[in-house]
Amino acid sequence: MRLKGFRFCMLVGALALIGVALFYLVNYVVVLKIALGNSGVQPFIQHSIQAMWLSFACQGLLIGLLYVLVAYRPHAVSREVIVLLGLIQLVEAVLLFALAVGKVLAMLLVVAAAFVLLGALLWPRRLPAGPPASVAAPHQPVGEA
Repeated sequence: MRLKGFRFCMLVGALALIGVALFYLVNYVVVLKIALGNSGVQPFIQHSIQAMWLSFACQGLLIGLLYVLVAYRPHAVSREVIVLLGLIQLVEAVLLFALAVGKVLAMLLVVAAAFVLLGALLWPRRLPAGPPASVAAPHQPVGEA
């Protein structure tokens, strides 16, 4: 039951974060390049905004994919790393609440962070018992069969 709850939390967090990342990637292509091109802002600032926008989107996408991996292989990454990544999303959500007009994306980040941090509380202590990865035959020197 604990493993199922952990997996559910990590997958909800992953889907929320991947949704945010896809929104930013699509809006980069559709809106941001055109808006910055028509804004008259200095090229250095335009390129910096584009770089930060894309890095935020790619970061969300990569962390979301990491959460999917962790949902199925909990010990591929340490629990502490997952907690830190969840806290980063809370910081991003606070910044979006403070600076952005739309609150939907900030709420998605809060959902992602909350489920990931809840998943960290449900982190499985050990993997469920299964067949051993490999069973090696005892070594016998040649000629002693």
